Amino acid sequence: MPFYNYYRVIRVRRRIFQSLIVLFVLGNAVHIGLSFIGANNRQRKSLSLNDVEYDPVLPYRYPEEVDIRIVVITFNRASSLEKLLESLDKLELDGDTGYLEIWIDRKDDGSGDGKPGGRINLDTLKVARTFSWSRGRTRVHVHKKNVGICGQWLDTWRPRAGTRELALLLEDDVIVSPFAYRWLKAVHRKYGFRSDVAGYTLQSEQVNQANGSGALVRPKDQVAFLYKLIGSWGFAPHPGSWLAFQDWYHRVRRQGRFRPYVARASLITKWYRMFEAKQLQETMWTMWHVYYSDKYDLFTVYNNIQAVTNSADILLSVNRMEPGLHFQRKRSDSSEKLLRVWSPDYVKFPDSLLAYDFDGSLATKHSA
Repeated sequence: MPFYNYYRVIRVRRRIFQSLIVLFVLGNAVHIGLSFIGANNRQRKSLSLNDVEYDPVLPYRYPEEVDIRIVVITFNRASSLEKLLESLDKLELDGDTGYLEIWIDRKDDGSGDGKPGGRINLDTLKVARTFSWSRGRTRVHVHKKNVGICGQWLDTWRPRAGTRELALLLEDDVIVSPFAYRWLKAVHRKYGFRSDVAGYTLQSEQVNQANGSGALVRPKDQVAFLYKLIGSWGFAPHPGSWLAFQDWYHRVRRQGRFRPYVARASLITKWYRMFEAKQLQETMWTMWHVYYSDKYDLFTVYNNIQAVTNSADILLSVNRMEPGLHFQRKRSDSSEKLLRVWSPDYVKFPDSLLAYDFDGSLATKHSA
């Protein structure tokens, strides 16, 4: 073969090789670009069953609207999460639409730099990913960094203005009655128009006065009542109130050293100060809601079914008091007392509700 022909063959082969390299690089660049676009559009598209979202933008607004959105917040209690999910699988939606959103926090790596990172509890992730809710679609969200209990509660449901959607926020140590949503839907329909309602709680155990004077004395002839202190063992925020609360909370947190002390809620404030002394105040998100409710004169609607029926086996939610942030060891709970049989009498709400202040006294201005 003449030398010039040999040289031409070498040049052709070299060009082919270079072209293949360019195609490979471009192909990977397109793949990376599409992955980046997909990650940023993940919030707006409808995810497939048990898909996992690793980089949610907070506060989080979901792409669709449903009748009830169950928001489960968890960290490293896989067995506890499983028990909650089992109870949710029995939830009666009465033909309404629902989504189950499971939010998993990461371990604080202790750096304090606010950058993404922190370990994920793989057992908890496995329980979340393998669960398929029989009542609607399931989505799993993993925070890109540790957000703590405040971030878990305050940034995992951002309602739209004027929405018809309700959200039930649950920590993983709570279980609910099959009729929890039936009660929530009815109570919101009855009192959702009120400007003094912060939300609705399933909690009816350990409802105490916020000044430390003992148990709240509840009405004996009403299946619901208003109380200025939030009940977090299954809380469904009023969408309009929650939207305003989120805006206020993030605004004051940006201001730095604001402290949400409430003198009239002396026991709650005492607990918060104790947490501050141990640098654990971020584990008590409810203090911020207590302050906000006091500032804007808001109340939570409590169910009072147990008191009115004089029956112990009638709870809409139970805190199983698993070891974690607030309980060092497992305590006995009332799981066997969950409401299992429904009666229309449980939602025969009065037009006027009795309202109670932090100290258990009657707030006459709101008892109407």
